[in-house]
Amino acid sequence: MWCETLSFDELMQPSVVGLLARFHVDLLLAVRPWQLAEVGDAVRGLRDAGVFVAVWPMLADVDGRWASASSALAYGAFTDELLAQVGFADELAIDLEPPLHDLARWKSGRPTWRQTPAPHTYRTARDSLVGTVERWRAEHRVTTAVLPLLALEWRGQWMQRALGTPATELAVDRHSVMAYTSLYEGWSRGLVNRSRAERLLGLTARLTRSRFGAKAAISLGTVGPGAFGDEPGYRDPSELRRDVQLVRAAGIDEIALFDLGGVIRRAPAEAWLESLCAPA
Repeated sequence: MWCETLSFDELMQPSVVGLLARFHVDLLLAVRPWQLAEVGDAVRGLRDAGVFVAVWPMLADVDGRWASASSALAYGAFTDELLAQVGFADELAIDLEPPLHDLARWKSGRPTWRQTPAPHTYRTARDSLVGTVERWRAEHRVTTAVLPLLALEWRGQWMQRALGTPATELAVDRHSVMAYTSLYEGWSRGLVNRSRAERLLGLTARLTRSRFGAKAAISLGTVGPGAFGDEPGYRDPSELRRDVQLVRAAGIDEIALFDLGGVIRRAPAEAWLESLCAPA
């Protein structure tokens, strides 16, 4: 379960921690630079309650927010600082996306390929990430979150270079493709209905399995808004249950949901977790 929109105080409420423990849901916890002083206590409290915790580093928005060719050095330095502050986490989740301001342009229909990093910049960032991931993986399980466009990249790294998000050369445990049916539908300007969104999810899941093999994972959503504040969400938990079935039918067993804040705010939270954890 991705957790980006809950404060640490909200997350550490006994009812929320108890819910995660009861459903045996792993937590992928977003950590911003201004939360470093708090994160150690939060991670220790969750792990003491029996919750598996991954830390999910995020830079300040002006620095790009996510890991990419333009933020690789800053992202690596912040992640090192975060891991030192935490002491130990069960997993490190690396969110590989173009800088926030670039995605905002694409979302508004104003993309420009001038945002694509130069070949030298991309190679330098990729090599830097390869080295730091190898070092991190010596002590942690390491996974990524990647855009669904990477599932279309049959061979080579042409899409990774275009987006500035090196992935396939990173020695990670899983690549989780963000295949959000609510966005397929809600951001299509009427071209994609729910039925077509399900077909797109099934196709994305199959391509993800083909592209990444045993490292394939899927992130589903959304239950509530995220970085942009206006992301469309599921109508109800039955849509999540259907998405889980489609992903499992494609042979993918590691599934994450975005995001815990939406789950808590769209009560009853149990209904969302039951759909996420529904048997095949």
